[in-house]
Amino acid sequence: MKKRNDLQIIAKHWAIEPQTFQNMDANIRELQSGLSLFSQKPLEHSFTTTIRDGVAVIPIKGIITARFDLFTLLMGGTSLDVLARDIQTALDDKSIHSILLDIDSPGGVAVGPSEMAAIIRQACECKKVWAYVGRNCCSAAYWLASATKRIVAQRTALLGSIGVVSTVSVQEQPDADGYKNIEIVSTNAKKKRPDPRTAEGVETIRAELDDLESEFIDAVAKYRGLAPETVKKDFGQGGVLMGPAAVNVGMADALGDYESTLAELIEQNKGVQKMDKQAITQEQIDAYRSEGAAAERARLLALEEVAVAGHEDLLAKAKADPEMTAEKLALEIVKAEKAKGNDYLASLKKAEENLPEISPSAKVVAPSFVGATATERAEHEWNTKAEIRKEFDGDKEAFVAYFIAQENGQIKIQNKGE
Repeated sequence: MKKRNDLQIIAKHWAIEPQTFQNMDANIRELQSGLSLFSQKPLEHSFTTTIRDGVAVIPIKGIITARFDLFTLLMGGTSLDVLARDIQTALDDKSIHSILLDIDSPGGVAVGPSEMAAIIRQACECKKVWAYVGRNCCSAAYWLASATKRIVAQRTALLGSIGVVSTVSVQEQPDADGYKNIEIVSTNAKKKRPDPRTAEGVETIRAELDDLESEFIDAVAKYRGLAPETVKKDFGQGGVLMGPAAVNVGMADALGDYESTLAELIEQNKGVQKMDKQAITQEQIDAYRSEGAAAERARLLALEEVAVAGHEDLLAKAKADPEMTAEKLALEIVKAEKAKGNDYLASLKKAEENLPEISPSAKVVAPSFVGATATERAEHEWNTKAEIRKEFDGDKEAFVAYFIAQENGQIKIQNKGE
């Protein structure tokens, strides 16, 4: 009977490349010898981080575990708790402008990378964080890499293996000492020890794995700016893709080697450091402040000059908006005046529509006596005054003659008593 691999019971579920998972013991020597030593100086107060010209290089090597323990020490792997502390140390160091995650890992535990990936993405908001893949970036390792802003892969590097695997040991014969363990589960905890030899047991285990896989895929999709369906379809479906194919489907951003990737980050940092060295003096700060204050005063005065009564609200808004110039305020006032004019015309039109209709029988005469003859004035008097028509008993000609004679002074009206 094959001796049980005790390393496999350290974690229940693994996001790890299958072949590595099956041969953990055999890979101990390989993973240890695969660790690289760089000429960079170690970062003080960190566990594995080194520095080169403002770039912190943090290795993610070997099997990923949740916490640093004897397993991590023996396997030469990476523990998430140590990784989190090293990233924070790099963020706190003002001499560091960028972080490069140097990844060569088949993956590891499936519970833990989600939180670690979130920490990496938050770090991207403070400093530039890239990932370089020289050999392997599988399962949990790719989960972490996807959270960086840029993934550079060597041409023969392998990326992917997105999925979750679990192992359940079942003892069917006595162990080497002749003992056989029998587990008895409490009544209300039937799913605490699902039996992989039964369909129900397999279904229970797979449901848990599927939930973890869904979290894995959704996280990768979010960090890479893709739809989950694209990750499911194009990112290997549990297999791995070599560098060029990984770049082609969006799993990685570019092809390159370690030194060229590091050199690119260093070159970008030189520009940042150059800007940092161009510090301004207090006198320059005071001069800039004075110029800004003068410009603001001039702007406010210009706004006051174009302001129009009735538009105090527009003036107040313009003063509060540093981007508002006198020209822009004038345009706003013109628009407002135009809108008011349109409203006035609309109100006139509405009032006109509401006027009562004038009867056609009502004949309106608009008299104009400028230059009219005496006859025309007499006729107007006759037409407009009924008492005159009554007084002259309807004799219009007599009245006209009388009217003209009166205007010519030929008739004098005597009052009673004269």
